[in-house]
Amino acid sequence: MSGRLQVNEFMVITPGGIPIFHYSPDGSRKLDQLLSGFLTAITSFASEFGERSVQSLAFEGSEVMYEQAESDVIFIFLADADAPKKVLRAVLRDLSRKFMNRYSVEVEMDVPLESLFADFKEEVEISLKYYEGVLKTTSSLSSFVVPSMKGDISNLASISHGLLDQYHRDFGGVGNKILETIDGESSIYDIGERLGIEENAVQEAVEYLAIWGVLRISRMCPEIKGADERFDAYLSLVGLPEKEYQLLKRAMPLCDGSRALAEVSEKLGVTSERLHEVLSKLGEQVEWKLVDVMD
Repeated sequence: MSGRLQVNEFMVITPGGIPIFHYSPDGSRKLDQLLSGFLTAITSFASEFGERSVQSLAFEGSEVMYEQAESDVIFIFLADADAPKKVLRAVLRDLSRKFMNRYSVEVEMDVPLESLFADFKEEVEISLKYYEGVLKTTSSLSSFVVPSMKGDISNLASISHGLLDQYHRDFGGVGNKILETIDGESSIYDIGERLGIEENAVQEAVEYLAIWGVLRISRMCPEIKGADERFDAYLSLVGLPEKEYQLLKRAMPLCDGSRALAEVSEKLGVTSERLHEVLSKLGEQVEWKLVDVMD
């Protein structure tokens, strides 16, 4: 099994059900020719109705995900049932694009031998390792990180090989709202609050876009300005409850702009949401510095 992506096998088969490439981290091979033929039949049926997007099927406690390329070559993932499916769709599409770019001539051969495609194993391993790193980074972050687009949304379709179409299919109207709300200033928490949707939904969309390499993700690092008599007077005007005042006093030495909000809250033994709530009451007395964790 491949870490956080939870991919167990990757297979490429011809429209006739012949395997021409197979990869698994441990050498196992559950995706045999029988399953390949079954998936070919299902995919052919779906194609009659003009449906060529990524599909998935439950299979013996696992999830089989597959995509049919324009040449009718089929690309398959066998993943754990609880794998991050929407993210895996992005990964599967990228691997299928890379495969077809490299072997567009070979797949058209009357008898494409599996040995012709053996060197794609290195590409698979590199890609899975990269995507594992991206997913590990994004999933380990708190809701108080700020996603920002690396370019104008109108350019994403051309630089991301069908990203927007697939993103719209996977996330629908909610995904469109999330995409439109990513402004380089709002955190995942802010986006969820603004749109009235669960943070998990925003997190999943951000992970998806990060996998495609179109997002920059930054930690929010609070810096409390000038702890002097004027600042104490300001706190008196704000009128913080005693518990919040005590929390702020403990937080002040740590909020110097070098630590992420999640790190500070962990050291204080409170949730990031609680600390953010208190700091937000200080308005411009807190400067939120953004430190890139993924570019």
